[in-house]
Amino acid sequence: MHVPSGRTLRLNSLVLALMAAGAGSAVMAQTATEGADKAAALPQVTVRDSYEREDLPLLAPGRKAAKGARLGILGATSIVDAPVHVNAYTRELAEDWSALTLQDVLENDSAVVFTTNKNHLLQNFNLRGLDMGAMDIATNGLYGIAPANSVPIEMFERVEVLRGPNVLLSGMPPNNSVAGTVNMVTKRALAQPTADLTLTYGTHSYFQAHADVGKRFGAEQRLGLRFNGVYGNGEMGAKDEKQTRRVGALALDYLGDGARFSLDLYSSVNKIDNGSPGMFNFLGNSQIPGVGYLLDPPKGDTNMFRGTYGKYDNSGALARAEFDFTRDWQGYFALGGSEAEGKGLLFGTRAFVTRADGTTRGAIYHVHTKSERRTAEAGVIGKFDTGEVRHRLQLSANILKHKEGTVNTACNYCYTTNMYDPVDPPLPAAPNWTGYTTKNDYRSFAVADTMGFAGEKVLLTVGGRHQTVKMPLSSYSKSRFSPMVAAVVRPWGDGVSLFGNYTEGLEPGQIVGVGYANAGEALAPKVTKQAELGVKLQTGELTHTFSAYQIKRPSFTGVAPAPLAEDGEQRLRGLEWSMYGLLTQDLALLGGITHLKSEQRNAGKDTYGTPEWRARIGLDWQTPVQGLKVGGRVVYTGAQWADSGNRIRVPSWNRLDLDAAYATKFGATPVRFNASVENVTDKKYWIGLFADGFVMPGAPRTFKLSATVSF
Repeated sequence: MHVPSGRTLRLNSLVLALMAAGAGSAVMAQTATEGADKAAALPQVTVRDSYEREDLPLLAPGRKAAKGARLGILGATSIVDAPVHVNAYTRELAEDWSALTLQDVLENDSAVVFTTNKNHLLQNFNLRGLDMGAMDIATNGLYGIAPANSVPIEMFERVEVLRGPNVLLSGMPPNNSVAGTVNMVTKRALAQPTADLTLTYGTHSYFQAHADVGKRFGAEQRLGLRFNGVYGNGEMGAKDEKQTRRVGALALDYLGDGARFSLDLYSSVNKIDNGSPGMFNFLGNSQIPGVGYLLDPPKGDTNMFRGTYGKYDNSGALARAEFDFTRDWQGYFALGGSEAEGKGLLFGTRAFVTRADGTTRGAIYHVHTKSERRTAEAGVIGKFDTGEVRHRLQLSANILKHKEGTVNTACNYCYTTNMYDPVDPPLPAAPNWTGYTTKNDYRSFAVADTMGFAGEKVLLTVGGRHQTVKMPLSSYSKSRFSPMVAAVVRPWGDGVSLFGNYTEGLEPGQIVGVGYANAGEALAPKVTKQAELGVKLQTGELTHTFSAYQIKRPSFTGVAPAPLAEDGEQRLRGLEWSMYGLLTQDLALLGGITHLKSEQRNAGKDTYGTPEWRARIGLDWQTPVQGLKVGGRVVYTGAQWADSGNRIRVPSWNRLDLDAAYATKFGATPVRFNASVENVTDKKYWIGLFADGFVMPGAPRTFKLSATVSF
């Protein structure tokens, strides 16, 4: 079988590193050590366990979540002081499930629904009912660094999920998602050396080795180095589909007197060979009528596209520097970028189901896609008092440049197969690369002031971002100022926090095309608006967040020769409850429940692919057996429409997953074993939607076994 040839990674990490070093690269501006807790001298290092970084918020009870998160321009904030609904998931949670990618972690969040098959080469999802892809993930608070197709979890310490549009906090991402912010926090060398080797086996014959080594150097341990290397190969995804994963990530940091520096470099390669699961449309189109109703799902590992293959290469770098001007004022600078290239029979793995026996017309595309991102940010952070009011003020300037292009040769539903017993598809020839077709240039200036009143029992945040959107290929250039107002009130002590916010998200407008009455007009950026109210409770060792919100997202409507105008609106109204911590001394809880109603107001229809109810409830029990922990989670997703016309309804589904961990020592060497099983009952079900009309089967019973040796 033909395998596409590898490429030389285009991102010259060495050049980028030298540029960053010359500019003074480094740690994130929003580090938890900022402000009054910083002295001119090197801060004292507190030794914690191997799951706690000295510069990050502490682990919460239960160790699945952290007590705080980084909120972009608002800085590092405790969960109960944050004026938004945010959770921070830990590396220990990822290890409990032998996680390979970001998807394995986000499956614990009820606000998240994935819109690509499990173990697909692309990992897309929606957050609060709004779409997001891997390219729109932030890394250490900055967009433009993450891989373009799928985010490997092994090089990260935390996963911070901030729900809802918030262009003020971090600016516009490359692909313009307004769903919220998912921020990946990279690993750093700890006060104690790290030397871990993890071996993983997964259904049916996937094997992986992961080395994680780190150390601080020098008498004062100022210089830190952390390296993560991953190689995995074997059957994963569809039956007889082979996948290969290669990840290399290097993290350097230096703690100076009044200054801190860091540099992150990574390379991530994903390969597939001999197949892919499918996505099925039961309505068809005007040329190929569908069967018209939903059939029973095939097995979750049905290989619809045997013989397909592909490879996705990603590389990236991020450098940061932070300088203390005084005890309460600091400046920072960050510079980075990433590049990606995908080749092969990667996308368009779809089928129209035309008969009740599962007969389908299959589609497949031979793709060549490339993308590049470059980003930089600089700013100033200060703390000061005006009378009895305490201020945390931050000003920042940000630039993000993104270009992307995709070409393909298509088999557009060109062959007949069957969703229950597929045949091998015809494979289109490779396309010729023709260049970039999308170029975006985003520049912004932002300011945010968090004011503390009444001994900081009342926190008021006021800020805004002036964002300029340029699309050089179409001569589009528009600007918009996006405000944010948010507050936290603690009227009854630290155990109860009332919060509310008004925030906005921003998407580019466009130049109206030929044929419309207003052809040539530059439409303004689309503004998504959110209003949210909520309460955060700390009861014993548990932390709860309850929130109610409304989001309004506009869309362009109109059919030529009428004008194209911003007359469409998606309205989302939701209730959310998330929780983490300890129910008892030995019983940990992590999960949430979401109720969401999404409507296309101009069409009078519910939004497809948006289940009204979702629940993710996980429990872990620390057994009386020394080192043994067992647990599991229940996953529930309510019914949802499969298409924008609300003609086919996908039924609700639930799933039981189990996990266990055992920590012991062989002699003086610590060893940890992890085991997990997803879809314990091997249920067949439709898990959700990829796109309008296309439903996806859920994965079959899948297990993973891992062993970690700490040298």
